[in-house]
Amino acid sequence: MAGSNYDRGAMEIDDHKETFSGFMNMSVYGGASIIVALLFPILVFGVNLSWLTALIVTVVLGVIIGVVMKFKAQWYAILIGVSVLLAVIVGLLTLIF
Repeated sequence: MAGSNYDRGAMEIDDHKETFSGFMNMSVYGGASIIVALLFPILVFGVNLSWLTALIVTVVLGVIIGVVMKFKAQWYAILIGVSVLLAVIVGLLTLIF
Protein backbone atom coordinates (compact mmCIF):
# COMPACT_ATOMS: atom_id res chain seq x y z
CA MET A 1 0.00 0.00 0.00
CA ALA A 2 2.98 2.25 -0.29
CA GLY A 3 1.76 3.70 -3.60
CA SER A 4 -1.74 4.62 -2.33
CA ASN A 5 -2.92 8.23 -2.39
CA TYR A 6 -5.54 7.60 0.34
CA ASP A 7 -5.78 10.30 2.98
CA ARG A 8 -7.52 9.00 6.08
CA GLY A 9 -10.45 11.21 7.08
CA ALA A 10 -10.44 13.30 3.89
CA MET A 11 -13.61 11.82 2.33
CA GLU A 12 -16.76 13.95 2.25
CA ILE A 13 -19.46 12.19 4.28
CA ASP A 14 -22.22 14.82 4.29
CA ASP A 15 -24.42 12.71 2.00
CA HIS A 16 -23.96 9.68 4.25
CA LYS A 17 -24.92 11.70 7.32
CA GLU A 18 -28.06 13.04 5.61
CA THR A 19 -29.08 9.55 4.47
CA PHE A 20 -28.64 8.12 7.96
CA SER A 21 -30.52 11.05 9.49
CA GLY A 22 -33.39 10.51 7.05
CA PHE A 23 -33.46 6.79 7.80
CA MET A 24 -33.56 7.43 11.55
CA ASN A 25 -36.33 10.03 11.21
CA MET A 26 -38.43 7.67 9.09
CA SER A 27 -37.87 4.88 11.61
CA VAL A 28 -38.95 7.03 14.55
CA TYR A 29 -41.98 8.54 12.80
CA GLY A 30 -42.92 5.15 11.35
CA GLY A 31 -42.72 3.42 14.72
CA ALA A 32 -44.83 6.09 16.38
CA SER A 33 -47.36 5.90 13.55
CA ILE A 34 -47.65 2.13 13.94
CA ILE A 35 -48.22 2.50 17.69
CA VAL A 36 -50.97 5.08 17.18
CA ALA A 37 -52.56 3.14 14.30
CA LEU A 38 -52.73 -0.09 16.31
CA LEU A 39 -53.96 1.53 19.51
CA PHE A 40 -57.39 2.48 18.14
CA PRO A 41 -58.53 -1.00 17.05
CA ILE A 42 -57.03 -2.53 20.20
CA LEU A 43 -59.09 -0.20 22.36
CA VAL A 44 -62.26 -0.74 20.33
CA PHE A 45 -62.12 -4.51 19.87
CA GLY A 46 -59.87 -5.67 22.69
CA VAL A 47 -60.89 -3.39 25.55
CA ASN A 48 -64.47 -2.82 24.29
CA LEU A 49 -64.36 0.96 24.53
CA SER A 50 -66.74 2.98 22.41
CA TRP A 51 -65.17 4.23 19.19
CA LEU A 52 -65.32 7.87 20.27
CA THR A 53 -63.61 7.19 23.61
CA ALA A 54 -60.97 5.07 21.87
CA LEU A 55 -60.39 7.84 19.32
CA ILE A 56 -59.94 10.46 22.04
CA VAL A 57 -57.50 8.24 23.96
CA THR A 58 -55.58 7.52 20.76
CA VAL A 59 -55.28 11.22 19.86
CA VAL A 60 -54.19 12.13 23.39
CA LEU A 61 -51.54 9.42 23.34
CA GLY A 62 -50.43 10.57 19.87
CA VAL A 63 -50.00 14.12 21.16
CA ILE A 64 -48.06 12.86 24.19
CA ILE A 65 -45.79 10.82 21.90
CA GLY A 66 -45.27 13.91 19.74
CA VAL A 67 -44.34 16.09 22.71
CA VAL A 68 -42.00 13.50 24.26
CA MET A 69 -40.27 12.74 20.94
CA LYS A 70 -40.20 16.45 19.98
CA PHE A 71 -41.93 15.86 16.64
CA LYS A 72 -42.54 18.70 14.20
CA ALA A 73 -45.92 20.29 13.48
CA GLN A 74 -46.56 17.87 10.61
CA TRP A 75 -47.04 15.05 13.14
CA TYR A 76 -49.88 16.91 14.85
CA ALA A 77 -51.48 17.96 11.56
CA ILE A 78 -51.50 14.39 10.27
CA LEU A 79 -52.73 13.09 13.63
CA ILE A 80 -55.68 15.50 13.71
CA GLY A 81 -56.46 15.00 10.01
CA VAL A 82 -56.54 11.22 10.28
CA SER A 83 -58.59 11.45 13.47
CA VAL A 84 -61.22 13.66 11.83
CA LEU A 85 -61.33 11.37 8.79
CA LEU A 86 -61.68 8.31 11.02
CA ALA A 87 -64.43 9.98 13.06
CA VAL A 88 -66.39 10.79 9.90
CA ILE A 89 -66.01 7.27 8.51
CA VAL A 90 -66.95 5.54 11.76
CA GLY A 91 -69.83 7.98 12.29
CA LEU A 92 -71.21 7.20 8.84
CA LEU A 93 -70.81 3.47 9.40
CA THR A 94 -72.64 3.79 12.72
CA LEU A 95 -75.54 5.55 11.00
CA ILE A 96 -75.70 2.98 8.21
CA PHE A 97 -75.49 -0.13 10.39
